[in-house]
Amino acid sequence: MNNVTNKNLPVIAGVEITTDSEGRFNLNALHKASGGKDAKRPKTWLDTKQALELVEELRQNSALGQEVLKVRKGGVNPGTFAHELLAVEYAGWISPKFRLQVNQTFIDYRSGKLVAAAPVKSQSGLPEYRLAKAEQLKSVALEKNIASIERLNMLLPNLDHLAKQTLAASVINPLIGQDVIPLPVLEEKYYTAGEVGKMLDLSANKIGRIANDNNLKTEQYGKFFLDKSAHSNKQVEAFRYNENGIKALKHLIHGVEVA
Repeated sequence: MNNVTNKNLPVIAGVEITTDSEGRFNLNALHKASGGKDAKRPKTWLDTKQALELVEELRQNSALGQEVLKVRKGGVNPGTFAHELLAVEYAGWISPKFRLQVNQTFIDYRSGKLVAAAPVKSQSGLPEYRLAKAEQLKSVALEKNIASIERLNMLLPNLDHLAKQTLAASVINPLIGQDVIPLPVLEEKYYTAGEVGKMLDLSANKIGRIANDNNLKTEQYGKFFLDKSAHSNKQVEAFRYNENGIKALKHLIHGVEVA
């Protein structure tokens, strides 16, 4: 039996797993494919603490760009439709074996492969298991990295939007394997306090103090970027100066008139 039908929908245990217009999967169809036990209904799982926390985490993740859960009570395609990550977690709540079967089927569905679904009684099941496990670990890593980016952005509220975009691109793109988040193009050059200090024959700390005392760390004179701390491996907010910032510092230090 193929993982997908002629309509390009995934099939598990002979049950077509319908999707809605935004690509969410029908949890009721997954429930039926698993055997349809009353104790394993979608509503029962969605009331658990694990499911509630996962739904909330996904909803707060703006990168998804869609509602992660939607209930359709009428029409030709009713059911509880959920984002793929939720659907896989629901399958795992039903049983670990069912999770692996669902995850592998979804991999085939996304890649458009018309291949046979892994049978329950396979010779070893190792290739299918490895593929499913790799995809599962990739999804978990992606979720953790997105959560880390969100927390970092909250801890460093002064970061410029370009710096935030650079951070997201450097973390997400390698994991996905393609440039889904483009690196921003800087239209002007920015200089660290150390680089400005060399220009003006002062230490980086002195440049920072002058900038703080004169409220120069604003968008007019530069931007906040994410840099490695000089004293540890931690990443910290660091202000970099544009040409206006350098002119203002020269004026304050040497009395040079700012154009």
